[in-house]
Amino acid sequence: MIVLDNDVLVKVGGANPDPAVVNHLQQYRSDEWTIPSIVAFEFYRSCNGRSEMKRARTRLTSTLDRIVGFTGNTALEAAYLEERLQEQGVSLGPVDLLNLATAHEAGGTFVTHNKNDFDTGPLHSLVDVDVVVTS
Repeated sequence: MIVLDNDVLVKVGGANPDPAVVNHLQQYRSDEWTIPSIVAFEFYRSCNGRSEMKRARTRLTSTLDRIVGFTGNTALEAAYLEERLQEQGVSLGPVDLLNLATAHEAGGTFVTHNKNDFDTGPLHSLVDVDVVVTS
């Protein structure tokens, strides 16, 4: 299973898909494609009004296999990951940490385009992250 970050979701599901990101994701074509519910929230925030948000939700649910909910286990995983990362001098913003924890708790690969925050050795040693690098 792959769990897409909002920056990747926008590059594949937006009005102007990024060919490099779409090409990179081809390696996962047989996997389950998901997003955290927090990414869905981020995606809906770019909409104007409830009707546009509902259309966006329909698009997401028809394109993705599912939206992974935030649970008590996810919260526990986020706290654990934050503690382990801080021990190694790495910090993530709350939304990034919650999205990463959602992927990790669900046993998925977190796919992001955010190289600055997610392409660190300590992070890669704890979780399965695929940082999509484009030129």
